[in-house]
Amino acid sequence: MKKIALYIRVSTDEQALKGNSLNEQEERLRAYCHAMELEGEIETFIDDGYSAGSMKRPALTRMLKMAREKKLSMVVITKIDRLCRNLKDLLMLVDELDEIQCGFASAGERFDTSTAAGRMVLQILGAFAEFERGRNRERVRENMLSIVTNTDKAVSRPCFGYNVVDSKYVINQEEAEVVRKMVEWMLQGEGAHRVMRRLNDMGVKTKDGKSFTQLSVGKLMRRETIAGMFVYNRGYTLRGKSLIRPEEEWIVIEEHHEPIIDRETFKRLQIAITARKTSGKQADNERWLLTGLVHCTHCGRPMFGRYRKKPSGKEYFHYVCSSYMKRAECFHHFIDRDLLENTVFDYLMDAENYSGRTEEVTTKDSQNEVDAAQLKAGLKKLDIKMQRQIELFEDADISKEDFRIARDRIHKERMEIEERLNKAETGTRAALENEFIKRLGSMNNELHSKNRGEQKNALRQLIKVVEVTNSSIINVDVRL
Repeated sequence: MKKIALYIRVSTDEQALKGNSLNEQEERLRAYCHAMELEGEIETFIDDGYSAGSMKRPALTRMLKMAREKKLSMVVITKIDRLCRNLKDLLMLVDELDEIQCGFASAGERFDTSTAAGRMVLQILGAFAEFERGRNRERVRENMLSIVTNTDKAVSRPCFGYNVVDSKYVINQEEAEVVRKMVEWMLQGEGAHRVMRRLNDMGVKTKDGKSFTQLSVGKLMRRETIAGMFVYNRGYTLRGKSLIRPEEEWIVIEEHHEPIIDRETFKRLQIAITARKTSGKQADNERWLLTGLVHCTHCGRPMFGRYRKKPSGKEYFHYVCSSYMKRAECFHHFIDRDLLENTVFDYLMDAENYSGRTEEVTTKDSQNEVDAAQLKAGLKKLDIKMQRQIELFEDADISKEDFRIARDRIHKERMEIEERLNKAETGTRAALENEFIKRLGSMNNELHSKNRGEQKNALRQLIKVVEVTNSSIINVDVRL
């Protein structure tokens, strides 16, 4: 005989704040089954501490598996929002239960999905459940934005290197030393995979007590948290997928907590990580110093290192256009390795290109970059203020005249900030050039090293792209 499934779900917050206990739901559902004279053995499926926003819940998955195996005659819930709050998920689930001839009932909302009227009621209730979830999400986001922008409280789990003490990020000195070593290794040119192997050989574990993976190493090294910054509103989840918002929507708090590494080191780290990606499979091949940096201007394709040795014993080292290698489509297809690499070294060392620029470094130049970041953060805060005013007006909490006054005031502030931002960004180019000169000087030893691995790591942090035309004309664009 088929069973009757009682599905019960409660999130931790709901149980604490609203009293939606598991026992209460189960008693209500058993009473409903008795009153409706439903026959069959009852089995209870409980998801304790799970949100209705995702269908990936262990008890729900197990219940649906039994339903598909024709072991259930009926699924009973207390309310639709116990099952899900997404209308599309709800309708798809009900359709599937209909197809496998499994009934569906709610003790709190009386409807019969076998009739057109019942399905209409179900859709209306599902739409309201989804609307309620959306509104709750908006309220939570507003509260979080207020906490992030107005306090230094920790609003998320600490990353490796930090603990949360009294709602604030506090450096875990033992973990912080590991973070500094990871940064040092990556600045020396090592990739996330090699760093992962080092950590696992040392027996270092993540915050969750697990072994480090290549992905977890990469994520940690890109987190602004280790440089004392906090970024909110970066990512979100849509139908079970993790997505990233446009960077202009991020809320960045520059000096949120004590840093493990300084801001300058963090910038160098990001350049090293990004630069290494362009090298692909030849990232650690010391034979080719410019792997991933060289492009052919005729076809726009990258040029890769190729080695040949003739029967006479003579060796040839070239950078060859990938279009020629793969499709034989590009005529101007190669350039001598030593010629190209020596030209790039000469360019970096050319006194005429960089002479005197270090004297141009001023407090004003460096301050422009700081001002630009602060002004952009100010614009984001104005967007939040404007959104709040709109919601207050829509909820009739302020009059039309008050809304107009607030709108005009925010618009005026926006115009002033945008004017200041334009002036600040004018000086950013000079600041970036000066920053590059300092970075070039700090890597002088690596550039002159006899170790080609050190030279390669330095070059890919300094060079953005090397363009080759007619196998002879070379243009170098540096990473500002």
